Amino acid sequence: MSLYGMDVEGGRRLSKEFARSSQRLLDLSGSLTPLIANVDWHGDDGQRFTHDWKAYRSQLVAAGHALAAASHAAQKNVDEQLAASTASAGSGGTSALDRLLDSAAGEAGDLWNAFGKTTSVLAGTASAMWNLAQDLAPLPVGNLMDAEENRLTRFGDWVNMGWGWLTSGEPPSITQVVSNGVLFVAATWNTAATVTSLGFHNPHLFDDGRPVAGEPVPLTVGKPGTADVNGRAVTPVPSTISSVLAATDAAYADAGIAGTEDTGIRITTVDKPGSPPAYIISIPGTTRWMPDGAANPTDLTGNLELAGGNLSTAAQAVRIAMEKAGIPRDAPVMLSGHSQGGMIATALASDNSFTDRFNVTNVVTYGSPVDSAPIPASIDVLALQHAGDPVPQVDLADATLLPGGSITTSRDNNATVVTLPNPDIDPGFAGISYHDSYRYVDSVAQQEAGGPIAQYSQKESTQQFLTSDAGQVSSTVSNISRKQ
Repeated sequence: MSLYGMDVEGGRRLSKEFARSSQRLLDLSGSLTPLIANVDWHGDDGQRFTHDWKAYRSQLVAAGHALAAASHAAQKNVDEQLAASTASAGSGGTSALDRLLDSAAGEAGDLWNAFGKTTSVLAGTASAMWNLAQDLAPLPVGNLMDAEENRLTRFGDWVNMGWGWLTSGEPPSITQVVSNGVLFVAATWNTAATVTSLGFHNPHLFDDGRPVAGEPVPLTVGKPGTADVNGRAVTPVPSTISSVLAATDAAYADAGIAGTEDTGIRITTVDKPGSPPAYIISIPGTTRWMPDGAANPTDLTGNLELAGGNLSTAAQAVRIAMEKAGIPRDAPVMLSGHSQGGMIATALASDNSFTDRFNVTNVVTYGSPVDSAPIPASIDVLALQHAGDPVPQVDLADATLLPGGSITTSRDNNATVVTLPNPDIDPGFAGISYHDSYRYVDSVAQQEAGGPIAQYSQKESTQQFLTSDAGQVSSTVSNISRKQ
């Protein structure tokens, strides 16, 4: 008897082999980069080899993603074959009209998804062309283009808030309205000042610019609080939740060091035998408190962007850094952040395009306002806060002003919130000393033997990232920056 359609078992094997080959290529591109960067090779040949490797690595990553797409396509055909076989076997109970309508609905869904992807690609291309034109334009013209683009972006934030209200039925929070209001007023003032100066001066007040990320720089893994031969703080072995926080705390020391001129995020890889590599992304909080749009994106502007419900330039730079590190599409990812870093982590975990690219299974924040982040329930979130730390409260518990004038508060995610006792220290102004990153590391170390922190660490998703074997751990740091 001849076969019509797909050999389902053969299709499954093909899909799995494509997926394995994809992961091998992506893992190879990620693991070789730190080794090559760590080779002491000076002179023209070394520079040429390093330059050529970047091109080769891009080809490896592209091939890996192509194989992943082929894997998904093969699996989709397997699923369609199974569905067709089932429909054929049971067609006696289903009318031809029902099958036609089901088929039309499926085709419409595919068409809508394709339209969304095409629109996204076109928007990205248009944005890249605009940025290129702005970079090539004479200074006055470039400044005017930049100022007007920023103003239109701020107007778009208000449109997005309104659209979210219409589609969800939930008005924007008070924090969102205030933050986006400040950003829009600043953008309007920037445009006025730039036009008044005939384009020769753009103040860039609260201007978040464009994201930039550097190549990963290898780090030493070892005892917390020590430094490696290059003067960088070592990355602790992620054996506990407190050591995960300690790695995030160590990332604060990367700002201003060669290779991370503005600020940096750390990427720790845990490679256990018999399990796929898992990646911990350590994101520090605010490292600059100025609104002038300078190169460091974890500043006051970044805080307002995130509080407004927008994806800040710092958050976009984190994504670029992760892509440059070669993190495979299906690899487990934990996002860990303090203060603004926690806001970046939850903003990324709430962004569909980010979670389509990266397999985010866990988020750990401390000292961060995360009530407003609509994180999917499939992601295990742990939010740690000192009882007297004022920063986690700046989102006003997602307080929203309803049309009738009443105010309601809610939480837009299923995070496990753990309120820790305040450290036995001078609280400082309004309790701000309770916000220090290293204080949280100490507090969690004292509390994690039992209770909700211990329960979170024992989750199957969390266990992927925890190990006491330093030989299973490697780490890098990547610069994240802003370009105006």
